[in-house]
Amino acid sequence: MIRGQASRFLGQRIQFVGFATILCMLPLIGRQVALPQPPPSAKNSAEEERSLLQAASREPTNLQVVGSLGEYYLRNEKWNESARWLAKAYALSSGDESVGYDLAYATMQAGDLDSAKRQIEKMLAQTDNAKLHDLLGEVDDRRADYVTAAREYHRAAEIDPSESNIFDLGTFLLQHQKYVGFLEDSIKFFRYGVAQFPHSSRMMVGLGVALYAANEYDEAVRVLCEAVDLDPKDRRPIQFLGRASRVSPALAEEVDRRLKDFAERYPENAATNYFYALSLWKRGGDEGRDLDEIGRLLHKAESLSPGWYEPHYQLGVLYESQKLYPDAIHEMSRAVKIDPDFFPAHFRLAVLYNKTGQRAQAAAEASIVRRLKERDSDNAPGHDVTQ
Repeated sequence: MIRGQASRFLGQRIQFVGFATILCMLPLIGRQVALPQPPPSAKNSAEEERSLLQAASREPTNLQVVGSLGEYYLRNEKWNESARWLAKAYALSSGDESVGYDLAYATMQAGDLDSAKRQIEKMLAQTDNAKLHDLLGEVDDRRADYVTAAREYHRAAEIDPSESNIFDLGTFLLQHQKYVGFLEDSIKFFRYGVAQFPHSSRMMVGLGVALYAANEYDEAVRVLCEAVDLDPKDRRPIQFLGRASRVSPALAEEVDRRLKDFAERYPENAATNYFYALSLWKRGGDEGRDLDEIGRLLHKAESLSPGWYEPHYQLGVLYESQKLYPDAIHEMSRAVKIDPDFFPAHFRLAVLYNKTGQRAQAAAEASIVRRLKERDSDNAPGHDVTQ
């Protein structure tokens, strides 16, 4: 009984769950990532902090000294300390915009959203600045005032229609698509962004994900393929393509070709190995699958990223298809150890334990399946369900 119910439950949820995983990834590609720097030793960092504190103690009214201390804490993500010293620097600077922005950002990161909002609004009263509107949008988003946040992101893009501002606006609208018109507007702004910045792979990824959300699967996959082709050295679009690809059978060969190319070009990347293996598994059919190659790719993925549950799960599926039940149980157990809430692995474990006559273990896994099913009946699970 539990097997039939769980199968129907998985079938109903699979596309929503895949989208939830894709959507969670989207904001990451919009962030500006600093060039890698050699991490300072704990000793050097402590010495720098001590030196800055001593300087601030000697010269408490020196803007450069006090500001440097605030920026040090900002770089090291010590938000409360940063906000405290940047507030002093802002007062000393008579309202310098750069210092004020960093103060608002640190205050937001420290969790004092109301103070961050007041700081930004105070500055906006002096100058109508796109950067400030964009930050205020993030603050209002965190305050769950989504309509006001949408207005702020829109105002930022209106003042300065930069790639970053348009991407932030489209991403925000997509994340809150339950509001009437937000999804349609997200697609509209991403299309505009692609037209204005035709060489932006992240804008294409945003459009692809928005189209996916609107159930325009073929166009979504086509756009994601274009994003991969646009910058073959950028590994981020391939992860979106790998997750979205299985909803567009018409473009399966195009997707497979790109996944294979990336797996060959970047053999030390866990995601490329995993998604190419998944592609081979889905496209091969029961008789045409190259199980040795699929297994090799999955083992490579799990060795490169041992804390990722999905390669373990898919290896379990592979072993189960070969009737290697102890190996399948081992991999499924590793998947649920990494992520205890991963529903499909618990379901497969219940089936596998039954097949091997381990009734007590099967009953325990079936109980977990029922609990997770009840919990997720109102809240869709945040995993990528791969069968």
